[in-house]
Amino acid sequence: MKRPSLAAKITSGLAGWHQLQTAQNLNDLSGEDTARSVVAQIINAQGQFLPATSQLPANWGTTKKRVDIALLGRSSGAVVWYGAIEVKWPRSTTDTHQIRQNIVQDAMRLAFITTQGIGAKFLVLGGGAGDITKLFDTPHPNASNRETRRQAFTDLFSRDLRQPDGHLTFDDWSVAFPDAGDRVPSTTFNGFNGKLKTELVALSQAAIGSSTVGSVFVWQCSRTRGTAPARAGNQRP
Repeated sequence: MKRPSLAAKITSGLAGWHQLQTAQNLNDLSGEDTARSVVAQIINAQGQFLPATSQLPANWGTTKKRVDIALLGRSSGAVVWYGAIEVKWPRSTTDTHQIRQNIVQDAMRLAFITTQGIGAKFLVLGGGAGDITKLFDTPHPNASNRETRRQAFTDLFSRDLRQPDGHLTFDDWSVAFPDAGDRVPSTTFNGFNGKLKTELVALSQAAIGSSTVGSVFVWQCSRTRGTAPARAGNQRP
């Protein structure tokens, strides 16, 4: 299975799940934990990978930090990672400023995981229509730092399959998201000052009649090599 096919299965399945929840007036019950379980079920159903939850990447050393889902082989005792997935399902009650940072941190985490084969490093983001609009499109006219972060966020995460690529340079992400690397082990992050990159691989929408009630996106996350340690003039105290 290739990355676009798996990503399309994930977005279609999650959007269908949210559509069913909404049709049953249960959309308030849609959330990150359940979305993560649905993604694992979708992956398992393909019969190619074993979705293992809350896993430690082999190249992260000894740390308590874990990744939502690892794609392992289906043989007994499989240890090779064919992919890693982080799932986010923000709600309107969540602090948008903080959730943007959390999502960028997940993208950075994925960019620092060593994988083989299909090499999926998927950031899965879904939510109700209003929640997605608030996350991407609602400006902060009275808070310049929040607006800077929102604009950087939209530069990193394209929602247009015709123009799927997004990125932030070190000078961009270190200003808008100075804690972007905080959820990567410091020995692995190693003062990274390169470019964080994403590619929109798949998207699906949930609809009731002619009304869009939610969206699901999958981005492939990567990075340039960068230079370590980071430039002294840009390091945080």
